[in-house]
Amino acid sequence: MHPKTILTVLCLSLSTLAVSAGDNPAATTEKAAESILILDASGSMWGRVGGKLKIEIARQAVGQMLATWPQQDALGLMAYGHRRKGDCGDIELLSAPRRIDPAAFKKQVDGLQPKGMTPISASVRQAAEALKFTERKATIILVSDGEETCDADPCALGAELEKAGIDFTAHVVGFDLPEGKARAQLQCLARNTGGHYVEAHDAAELNKALSEIAAVPVTPAVPETSKDPLPPKGCRLFEAENYAGDSIEVGEHGYADEMPAGWDNRVRSGKCSKRSGITLYFDRAREGDSEWINEGESKPRLSGAGSSYIFVGTYGEAPDSY
Repeated sequence: MHPKTILTVLCLSLSTLAVSAGDNPAATTEKAAESILILDASGSMWGRVGGKLKIEIARQAVGQMLATWPQQDALGLMAYGHRRKGDCGDIELLSAPRRIDPAAFKKQVDGLQPKGMTPISASVRQAAEALKFTERKATIILVSDGEETCDADPCALGAELEKAGIDFTAHVVGFDLPEGKARAQLQCLARNTGGHYVEAHDAAELNKALSEIAAVPVTPAVPETSKDPLPPKGCRLFEAENYAGDSIEVGEHGYADEMPAGWDNRVRSGKCSKRSGITLYFDRAREGDSEWINEGESKPRLSGAGSSYIFVGTYGEAPDSY
């Protein structure tokens, strides 16, 4: 892809996510929204896309994002991998959330020199804590070009922070990511926190994603809810491909992340109800490869045998179904 196209993609992505993160005219009586932008400054950002350095493309994209950031909303800056090689603790909150001075903010971004590791999970956790996510609404925007390299799981972290927070959201821009583990990790992080994921790599897929993000109302209508909303039905997992053989149902009321007795390293296909989704891991510790089944979708053939899982489901007015 031409570097100018990649830059445009990133600018559109960041600007759109900025609107999602901060522009809420209905909240004028509340405290201004606070967000933190997390930038990947690991060594891989010296790579090139279309002959141009990734870090330079990111710098320019952030500069254009700042021009559209809502003036009333606070924005902080965090980076990782910019000071030391091989150090998973190289994470720095460069600027606490405040009303931005675009020139000063951009100067900090321009000063980043990629060097080290990619501690995505630890960075997201630190940003959430800096935003006091257990006490108030907290939003992060993560830009990364690679997978977690510090023995952690961004997908599991997203589910953890979503559960513990008041209203925690992670929007993610996956920059020049190939299909595989890295992309799956970041997609799951966004999905588990109710955020948006934008892939800045393939133009067609990115345009589709941006269209979907742009279609999300800035101030969503508050639906009427019943006093007793109904739980998600769950996901049915099968011992053989193409939904054959014995099966089990996991979800809101069944099992807790680990497969029941006799199902370790056994799941080969699965279906999820309309309000259920599941990340299936191919190891019991949930540290290795995994595969996601979206809400209301089916997978007749997994790339490995499921041994543990993280389930995500939502309550609703009507009974859930496959």
